[in-house]
Amino acid sequence: MRYLYSQIDKSNLEWFEKDTSKATLMRLEIADGEIRGLSDLKLQFRYPITAISGKNGTGKSTVLACVACGFHNSSSGFRPLNRRIPYYTFSDFFIQSAEEEPLAFVSIGYQILHDNWRKTKSLRSGVGLAWQTRRKFFGRWNNYASRVRRNVVFCGIEGVVPHAEKSVSKSYRRAFQKAKEAGYETDVASTVGRILGRPYDEFYYKQHSKYRLPLVRVKKRSYSGFNMGAGENTLFEIFSTIYACEGSLLLVIDEIELGLHEEAQIQFIAELKEICFKRHIQIVCTTHSPRVLAALPPEGRVHLERMGDAVRVIPGISPEYAAGLLSGIKQSELDIYCEDDFAQEIITLTLPNELRSRITVIPIGSAAAVVRVLAARFKEKSDRASCGIVDGDQVQRKAEHVNVFISALENVKDRDASRDWIENRLTFLPSEARPESWVVKTVAGDISDNLADDFGVSKGELKTHIDAAAAAKDHTEMHLLGTKLNLPASTIRTRLIRAALRRSPEDASKLVEFVRRFLG
Repeated sequence: MRYLYSQIDKSNLEWFEKDTSKATLMRLEIADGEIRGLSDLKLQFRYPITAISGKNGTGKSTVLACVACGFHNSSSGFRPLNRRIPYYTFSDFFIQSAEEEPLAFVSIGYQILHDNWRKTKSLRSGVGLAWQTRRKFFGRWNNYASRVRRNVVFCGIEGVVPHAEKSVSKSYRRAFQKAKEAGYETDVASTVGRILGRPYDEFYYKQHSKYRLPLVRVKKRSYSGFNMGAGENTLFEIFSTIYACEGSLLLVIDEIELGLHEEAQIQFIAELKEICFKRHIQIVCTTHSPRVLAALPPEGRVHLERMGDAVRVIPGISPEYAAGLLSGIKQSELDIYCEDDFAQEIITLTLPNELRSRITVIPIGSAAAVVRVLAARFKEKSDRASCGIVDGDQVQRKAEHVNVFISALENVKDRDASRDWIENRLTFLPSEARPESWVVKTVAGDISDNLADDFGVSKGELKTHIDAAAAAKDHTEMHLLGTKLNLPASTIRTRLIRAALRRSPEDASKLVEFVRRFLG
């Protein structure tokens, strides 16, 4: 299902690529070496909120750690209550036991949109995109203090642990005293209230040393963080941090959806979008929730998929595709209707596996039947996309098929919109001939040694048999070749379709692009 961009999405996309005053992180690259199994990794950030999904062990938390270590800060910069210094170093995240080898020969690149670079020949104004690199050979990482200054706050999994399960909170439960008002309490209460659908009459913190405990009042009932759920606690902490931090902020959140039901997850992202627009802050988070992904535009979604020893980055992943990868269960995002199993095989062999894993190809029986099924799908207004790919010999009858579609809708309120819908969702297999005829004639024009070897005959013999099949009656081509080559017709069909597609790369590319349009 295509994402519908809201005005806030469009506004966020615009400022994100233009505002040089916030030291925005635009790219992250692990160029040399390996960190926790991640190497040769390239990530692009294209929206103020980037949600990174992936199975356990794909390196999501490692990416967050690298992001948090991309910036330095001045002594007067924002410092979370529980931290001694206002910035992060790699030692905050990458710790080895005696049995583990320390990181060495690692290089991490950060591309930052900034307005205070040192002026160089390539960046004469000192304003724009430039790279900084953190390196570690042996010993320490190179010069932390040279990093671009920016407020960074990391919200890890430990922040989700309820206060009732934190020994330090329980130990200080009688020592907590009401903290001095910071001025943002009303805004935080209103924001969290909208997310959880709960009107808070009051919110404030009680504090002892570097620890604090939220306390709220709803109507006449007051309760503290000891009696809050994990999600409620986390929301107060995150929005208090956002409102307390003045200036540029990069907020890094591990497992952003933890403790929140799906409706709250959606509203959480909506509130973050508004704040990102008003404050021009940047958020990088990890998630296992398709709901979080669905609430963001494609520019805000990245998926990490481990392929053997390597990790593949899938930018702009659809929520449905991500859900399938995370569950290991295919989640079809697109139904493609075609005429028969021959057309079905052409379509599936044309598409790369990345697209095949996201679609279902359904043979219907005829071009007219395909069009009528699409009309039914149009009327039911299903969230799942659908389209039709009919045989090439139907090209000249497209206008007729469009009219059949309109007629099948019966009561058409907007005829032009309906016509646009079917014209954008109906296409044809290569050539203006029957698929079997196209395959056989395409292969007949260029028979290779490899193809002849596959069938255990000479090129000349195979040419004779294929020419005979080309002259055969409709739909009997594969049966005739099966008889001549003493092989199952299905085996011959698959091999010839592959050969025809290799000889028609432009036709194959058109089909791929047609399908890709519906998958984003």
